[in-house]
Parts: sequence; C-alpha cells; structure tokens
Amino acid sequence: MNSKFFYVIIFFQFILSACSSIKSGQYVLLNNNLGPAELSKKYQVPERNIVAANQGRPFVKGQWIFIPSEKGVLRAFQMNEEASESVDIKSYGKKFLWPIPSVHTVSSNYGGRWGRKHEGIDIPAMQGTPFLCVDDGLVIYSGRGIRAYGNLTVVAHKDGFFSVYAHAKKNYTKKGQKVFRGQVLGLVGRTGRTTGAHLHFELRKESRALDPLDLLAKN
Repeated sequence: MNSKFFYVIIFFQFILSACSSIKSGQYVLLNNNLGPAELSKKYQVPERNIVAANQGRPFVKGQWIFIPSEKGVLRAFQMNEEASESVDIKSYGKKFLWPIPSVHTVSSNYGGRWGRKHEGIDIPAMQGTPFLCVDDGLVIYSGRGIRAYGNLTVVAHKDGFFSVYAHAKKNYTKKGQKVFRGQVLGLVGRTGRTTGAHLHFELRKESRALDPLDLLAKN
C-alpha cells in the first residue's frame, strides 16, 4: 500500500439520513504543523470555532483536525474538493469482502427509505457477531463522535474508496491503524440510532455513496 496516498487532506461526505444526525464540518489531515490561525485563514472559519471543536487535539503533522461549518452537511474524508460526477462501478467488479460472513441477509437496502435516502445497507446479526474489514486500508475514524451512528469505524482504501461500519457494540481498531482484508474490526451492536442489532454498512467513492451490493462479494 502506498502510504503517500493517505498523507493528503481527505474529506468524506455524510448526507443526513435515517441513520445519521451529524454536525456539519470536515476533518482534515495535517500535512504540516498548521495552527488554528492558519487553518482559520485557509478555510474561512473563525479561529475560536476551530479551537473549540478540537479541544485536546494537538495541531501537528499527522493529526486529524475538525473544521466546523454551517452548511448542514458533514464533509469528512473525501479525497478531492469535488466528488466525481459519475463512477464506473462495473470496472471494479465485486472487489470487496462481505463484512459478516455468517449472515447474508439485508434488512434495509440502499436507496429511499422513510422519505429519505439510506446511503448504505443494514445487515441484521446478533449482538457480538464479528464484522470484518472489506479490504486493506487505513482507519481514519473510530469512535462515537457522530451520535446517530453509535460506535463507528471508517476505513480508507486505495482508488478513493471508503468503507463505513456503524452501530457496533465494540470497535477493535484505532484511528491511524493499518487494517487488512478479513480483519475483525469490531462486534455488531445497536449503539446510536437503531431499532435492533445490525451493521449499517456504507461504501463510498470519494464523497459519493454507492450501493454496496454492487461491489460486495457474498462468498
């Protein structure tokens, strides 16, 4: 894996959906030791807002910093300033591993749901069932900072793909950790906004949400 791939500013957009209730803003990975004043000038956000949103985080190279905004959309971990207008899914094939080998049922599909867009799939499973990393990558988020997602893990993969694993009972990885295809990332739970135990799973290409079933191999 090319480590240089990850040492750029990365954004990844979450649009509000039935599974999400997210503060607006963006996470950026610092290439240099940029302080709040420099980030304020670069992103046109008041310095005090940046400081308040990053209490306890050092402003040093390699640190993820949250830049708040007022747009109502969280832009976090997207590779480019603008998302690709189209994605040729067929060219990638079924390249990703199915995240829960013991369960192939989907309780809620990608697309419209309850008048909103559901930007992933829900895989029902008993609490404590392990879920796996769908491909080699780097953990860029692991925690409960995005309330409705509960325990959440986000992994960056090559070619601008990101995988998202939500509502976990427990996360086994930390931000900045390299992970591998088939590695256990955590246990299925029902944390965050959910009516039952399941894994909410998303695949994205840059900021664009994709139907995971187009890219997941079930074997």
